[in-house]
Amino acid sequence: MLSELIDLPNWPWSSQVVRFSGIKYSRKHETLSDSYETFGNKLMGCFTGPVRTIIKAKSSRWVNVLDGVDGYIMPGSMTLLIGPPGSGKSTLLEIIAGRAPGNRNSRFEGSVLYNDRHIPFLTVKETLEFARDCTQGLRPENFTPQMRKFFAHALVEGQDPFLEYVLAILGLKQVENELAGEGISETDRQKLTAAELALGTYSLMLYDQPLAGTDLAATYDLVDTIRTISRIQQSSAIMSLTQLSQEIFDLFDRVILLSGGRILFQGPRQDAIPYFTNLGYMKHPNIESHEFLVDIAAGDGAEYVVPGATSLSIDELVECYKAADHYQDVLRIVGGDYVKHTYWVESEPGLGLTLKTPSKYLSAIDALPRRQTELIVAKLSSKVGQSGGMQSTGRVQVGDVVTGISINNEEMQYLVVGPKRTQRERATKVFSLLKQARGHIRLQVERVKEEEEDENQIQWKQFQRPFVQSWFESTRTLIKRQIKVTKRLQALIKLRLFQAMILGLFGGTLFYMLGGKYDQQKMNSVRALGFVSTMSIMLINLVQLPLYMLQRPIFYKHRAQKFFRPSSYLVAHCVVNVPQTLAEAFAYTISVYFLAGLSLAGNGMPFFKYLLLLFMVAYFGSSVFFFLSTVSSIPEVGNALAGLLVSIFLLFSGFVIYPSNVPTALKWLVYANPIHWANVSFCKIQFENYLDPCSKYESELPFCSRYPHMTVGKAYVTFFELSKDTERPWMPYVIISAWILLANSLALLGLKMIQFAGVNQSLPSSTASPIISKYREDTESEYNSFQSLSDHARHLRITPYSGQRSCGMIKDTSGVERWIQEFRVELEKNELGIPVKPLSIVFEDLSFRRHTKDAEENAPEFRDITGYARPKDKLALLGGAKTIKSTLLKCLAGREPLAGTLDGNLLANGVKVGTGYARRIGYVERLDAHQPYLTIRETLQFSAALRLDQSITAESRHIHVELVLDQLDLLPYSNRLVGSLRDATGKTYEIAKKITIAVELASNPSVLLLEEPLAGLDSRGTQEILSILSRVSESGRVVIASLEYPNTRVLESFDLALILTHDGRQAYFGSVGLDCNEILDYFLSIPKAPRYSKRAGPVSFVLATLGLGVKKRAIPTHNFPEIYNASTLQEANSREISRIKVLHSDRRSAGSSSIYSASYSLQASVVLMRTQRLLWRNVQYTYGRLTGCIMIGLLMGSLYYKIEFTDVYGLTSRSLYIYMQVILVGVISANNIIPQLGTDRLVYFREKRAGMYLPIFYPISWAVGEIPYFFMATLAVVGIGNGMAGIGTGSAHEFLTYWMVLFVFTLCVTYFGMMITFLAPVPTLAAFAVSILTSFWVSASGVVVLLSDIRFYKWMYWSNPFQYALSLMTSISFYCDSSKADNRCPRLTDGSYVWERLSAVRSLSYDRRGTDTAILSSLCLLFATLAFLFFVVLKHNSPPQI
Repeated sequence: MLSELIDLPNWPWSSQVVRFSGIKYSRKHETLSDSYETFGNKLMGCFTGPVRTIIKAKSSRWVNVLDGVDGYIMPGSMTLLIGPPGSGKSTLLEIIAGRAPGNRNSRFEGSVLYNDRHIPFLTVKETLEFARDCTQGLRPENFTPQMRKFFAHALVEGQDPFLEYVLAILGLKQVENELAGEGISETDRQKLTAAELALGTYSLMLYDQPLAGTDLAATYDLVDTIRTISRIQQSSAIMSLTQLSQEIFDLFDRVILLSGGRILFQGPRQDAIPYFTNLGYMKHPNIESHEFLVDIAAGDGAEYVVPGATSLSIDELVECYKAADHYQDVLRIVGGDYVKHTYWVESEPGLGLTLKTPSKYLSAIDALPRRQTELIVAKLSSKVGQSGGMQSTGRVQVGDVVTGISINNEEMQYLVVGPKRTQRERATKVFSLLKQARGHIRLQVERVKEEEEDENQIQWKQFQRPFVQSWFESTRTLIKRQIKVTKRLQALIKLRLFQAMILGLFGGTLFYMLGGKYDQQKMNSVRALGFVSTMSIMLINLVQLPLYMLQRPIFYKHRAQKFFRPSSYLVAHCVVNVPQTLAEAFAYTISVYFLAGLSLAGNGMPFFKYLLLLFMVAYFGSSVFFFLSTVSSIPEVGNALAGLLVSIFLLFSGFVIYPSNVPTALKWLVYANPIHWANVSFCKIQFENYLDPCSKYESELPFCSRYPHMTVGKAYVTFFELSKDTERPWMPYVIISAWILLANSLALLGLKMIQFAGVNQSLPSSTASPIISKYREDTESEYNSFQSLSDHARHLRITPYSGQRSCGMIKDTSGVERWIQEFRVELEKNELGIPVKPLSIVFEDLSFRRHTKDAEENAPEFRDITGYARPKDKLALLGGAKTIKSTLLKCLAGREPLAGTLDGNLLANGVKVGTGYARRIGYVERLDAHQPYLTIRETLQFSAALRLDQSITAESRHIHVELVLDQLDLLPYSNRLVGSLRDATGKTYEIAKKITIAVELASNPSVLLLEEPLAGLDSRGTQEILSILSRVSESGRVVIASLEYPNTRVLESFDLALILTHDGRQAYFGSVGLDCNEILDYFLSIPKAPRYSKRAGPVSFVLATLGLGVKKRAIPTHNFPEIYNASTLQEANSREISRIKVLHSDRRSAGSSSIYSASYSLQASVVLMRTQRLLWRNVQYTYGRLTGCIMIGLLMGSLYYKIEFTDVYGLTSRSLYIYMQVILVGVISANNIIPQLGTDRLVYFREKRAGMYLPIFYPISWAVGEIPYFFMATLAVVGIGNGMAGIGTGSAHEFLTYWMVLFVFTLCVTYFGMMITFLAPVPTLAAFAVSILTSFWVSASGVVVLLSDIRFYKWMYWSNPFQYALSLMTSISFYCDSSKADNRCPRLTDGSYVWERLSAVRSLSYDRRGTDTAILSSLCLLFATLAFLFFVVLKHNSPPQI
């Protein structure tokens, strides 16, 4: 099928020739200071920031990223882009794609000429159908006759033939109905990304490290697939890869080698090695091609220089390339006036070449007709046809000019570069050589792309537009996709409907049958129900904000690929959101309306009006939160903006303050507020049906005495200043609709104009430029790192070191390396160094059987594994499945999964391992999970403090940490926050892996186990890590690492290798040897073993023999475990194991029986200090909360500014100030803690697996750490808001007491949010629960429904922290002893005292303050205790067992 597709003529894609020349790109880096943001300097910046900005001028530096890059990408070709970290690979891809950021902080010169994250709730097939509909202009109705013939069967079956073809060719057919989230593997997910591109009309596909961190077999499959697509569609692909094997390297047609933003080589892949060989560099047979090239580009090529040759600098290599024919041919093609298609083909029998003079082709240099002899394709045999196969990038045609030729794998000889005479001589010579040539021949052929040659212009024009689909088609496609996504989110939809029903039922039973009663207190409650309803139905949508932000990266990807217009995306979202919002509004309405006894007059029309009103409010809330998701960089910012907007909407709703009490300058906020108009509409709907005349209730209803000529309902709305607004019943719907339109219009602008980076913006931002590679050389960090050692150094008569590092290497200007060596010697003399306790490991017949519910008899994951590791040994685990090696490594570390049984013996120093064994182990997990708000030094100090034996002095621990930093080359970064390293260039992965290793070495382990330590690293980073492991091993430790498809250079750095079969059995254990020769000799000694090819390399050969190769994976022909068990190698290993046992037979214990190294008091203090640093530096959270509290204080203080007690309006408004303050501060605090507790959950899991501290100290540290920040936040609210409103400020004692009550209440609801977060298995469920329960508490706090009217929830009233806070704060603010004769207690206009009226209505008691305070404090302690208990006891708070 594949060959037929390649040979199928006239595929109607426009083949793109991309030419780029003179590319220069630089970025500007500004430095304001050498510190990172903290809560303290952020707070001080509010006062000193403007002054410091004026005094301290900015310094900046322009950094060249690319410098004079020329090249081209041809149709049907695969180009590999490689180079060391920071060489400019990603930037070049962005420039070619037209996505390089152009702003005042970047400069771009040169030209690029052309010849004109998946949604996890869709299945694989649905994802591709959506990509096809959005981007594929080539549909069955547009097929050419040849294509209709080829796809005839699929068309008859009613299938989309091209979609089926892509699914089949990518191997996705078997997972087409699986969800694209957790339902498919990472490899299949990457293939799905490639399939999205393949289904479009893209002529050029660019990949920037598409499978970083996955195994090489998956990378090979993906690259092979992309090559197939490129050949068939005549599209082109350029790919940057960090990890690849020789098999993957051989799949590419061309190579571009970058170093420091300059090209060292560009040409055919087959010519890369010969080119550098001619420069004096010889590749070792066991060094893979890409490693050889990257080493040279990184400046490490001296090891490859042949005797008599000289190692060249990067500048010299650039000059050599510019003098080479490869570069001259590039300039010829790039600088040509005519677009030429260049192809590389493998010559086959029947391909006839001849000389021809002159040619119709024009010169690329002087535009004059060529007069020199040209070598052209004269004829094609019927056997050759239209294609040269997969090894050729395009179809050969008669008349193609041969511009380059390689015979018998020699370097390509270009025929059309240099003087014309030279060209003619070369062509003639090559033509004569071809007559006698035998063997492999490669050709570079060229032809001018002429418009009349394209037979598919009609088909091509239809998808030459920016978007393939029209606006209506695109919108319809998106609506279909959103409907599918919504169906897949049934659990979330049901949860939201459940939330609406629960809130509705609670509201209905709380306001039970209060409607229709001619009683002012009950009528007030009905009016309050309108406020509660609109508030609840709007806030239901708040939980959608993180979901909207989760989908944002997928939208960015599709927007960049022109899948659809942002307006189509918005309209589709709006349309699909209608039924969901309507269902929620209906669920709430049906639950609350009849229970509350609301009006059913006029054949139930008030019910439908109420339903419509709630639907519009809910839809408005959804639109607002969707808008916030488009303009918020991170969830913390989105939540803060949402809290601010909700505060404004609720405060200016006209319920918590009467319009007449609102300052004149702010009244417009009331009348522009959709929630105000929603409350007006509710009052209109309900109270217009109170038709009895007021004259009947003058003595019972105070407002009727004012308006005896009105109906009760009209008099009520007039008394509460709503009559003018209710005269226009259409106005609320117009205002709410206008807000919906405004929110969606702003969302559309956000979708069009804003794109946030993929990194977590909440991580600490360093205000200094990054300390990586060429950006900056930092001398201060190393000096500061040893400042604390200066006194000890003087005691040892050592000079503190000064110097600098660049690119991880010391530039020694004052004897740094000598100082460090002398320092180590002095440490040994003074016995201050921490010695490594040697430990030998023996494992015999290890077998692990995982328990599953489905299988009656569980097959072993691995079995009969035997081996050993002595001090200074490095043991590599390879072969087998990734999960098998991972489980085996965990078992060797004493961390066997609970869901299984481990059999066999695991001995440490001849003794079976016990609980203390874990303290001798350092386990480097594959996931680099670290607290981003600690510096690297603090991260190591944290590990050392908790894991080193307590007999070690603090001074020795500190010295140990410094030596580990030096050993791993982390001193230049030691004072940098771990999270700020995301700003680095290419060394980020390498540094992260070094930190993970350093954290374990800080515990001074005897055995270091590493889970895939080289995953995601380029060749230079790999060598750095291997060098570190060698130094670790030399210090007397055992090193055991699992490796996935290592190359020869990697594996030969280990002493021993344990090779597993695909089913987890042992195929080899023994020495590795130089160039892996001992492993190779063993497998070659097996009778009838496959033939070894030196090009494959020893490791590739062995893995392929076991059926585990990168390219070929199959069941092996031999039973290798049985062969090993019968071998002399196994006998030798058994003897060595016996010798190790005898050597350690006098040992009784492998270590202490205690699980924890540190005392409980030390654990508590260290963990608390770590959390305090996290909060101090997490300015987005702590400073953002303080800013939010200041805004709430200013907002409420301005709104309630000095309202007097002259009437009921003023009293009600002032008392509701406290109600709103408690709601805003309490609800926001309870919700804000939920996402924060998950920020370092992975870090906690790693620390728990390492046994660093008691789990309970983690939640305790959060509970205690939050106290000072809430102390300041509540002070800001009370100091600003109450100070402006004049509430609770009668005396210093009154102010402090009020502040302390609000502080304790804030802690209480925060601990409640913490408790629910630890109780719920997922944060989303916790957010729902907190939202529901806080709504219950707010409603049942005795304000919107008085205690006397609460029928079913009096128990909730008395167990409600909101109620106790309100009672206390209201009593503190309004109490006045009117029994004194000379009292100056405020009175109302009717002569009654304010406190007496308020306490009678709200059932308040000043004498209950002590009891209320004790209960509120007890609730605070109860929630904190339950939070600690849930965290420790519940299984979902523990690390998952894998």
